[in-house]
Amino acid sequence: MNRPTTGPYARLHTRVTGGPPGTGIPLDKLPLPARLALMLPGVSAEMSLLRAGAFVWPAVKGLSKHHYGRVVAAQLADLAIHRHLWISYGGEYEGEAGLVVSLHPDAPVPTEPDEALLLETVFGPAKSVRLASRTDAPWDLLAELVHRRIKADGLAWNQPDRHQTRRLLLRMGRWMRAYAAQGVSWEEAPGLHLAGYPYAVLFGIENGPLAWPAPPEEEVYLPSLLPEACAMAIKGLRPPEDEA
Repeated sequence: MNRPTTGPYARLHTRVTGGPPGTGIPLDKLPLPARLALMLPGVSAEMSLLRAGAFVWPAVKGLSKHHYGRVVAAQLADLAIHRHLWISYGGEYEGEAGLVVSLHPDAPVPTEPDEALLLETVFGPAKSVRLASRTDAPWDLLAELVHRRIKADGLAWNQPDRHQTRRLLLRMGRWMRAYAAQGVSWEEAPGLHLAGYPYAVLFGIENGPLAWPAPPEEEVYLPSLLPEACAMAIKGLRPPEDEA
């Protein structure tokens, strides 16, 4: 059977394995850390977390609880790791309602249009905002941009490349879960663990006894309630004090 050697899935496959479908490094034969060491940077080079999330979150059991909020949280975690912003707790609110995001004064310019629009959506004209308060932000415009870019890449819902791409991403999620279940410590592979953390948020394996290793707080603070705070903003939920 001849497999296509061009197109978005072939490009992703080549980025990850070194060759188009049917060639390249056989990931299944590698140890889990080696598989992920190829997959994580390969996927990151081809698409933002927002686009990856648009593929996988409807198909992952248990992720519907926070809906698109978890996808946004994954991208914000990635932006925090790359020093675009930092996350903290502040003000009178507790829990997810009290999460504050702040722009770094010397933040790099985002290279992806959807990342740039996410920052604009979250912050508006401000430099620091309480994330859960951003209920009136244009989240729908962000989702529309992501889906337009997916279609422009040849990955519309009825295209074979879309289903192959989703399968590859879901396989990466399963391998990440299996790797985390081994109970590895952060110190064993800090570079791999840092690269994988936003995807751990995306796949819902950043918390719990078998969670993906989290970076030390002094390196980058990524609170466990970030998906819930994003869900509050996107779904228009407000803490009781805001409803008074």
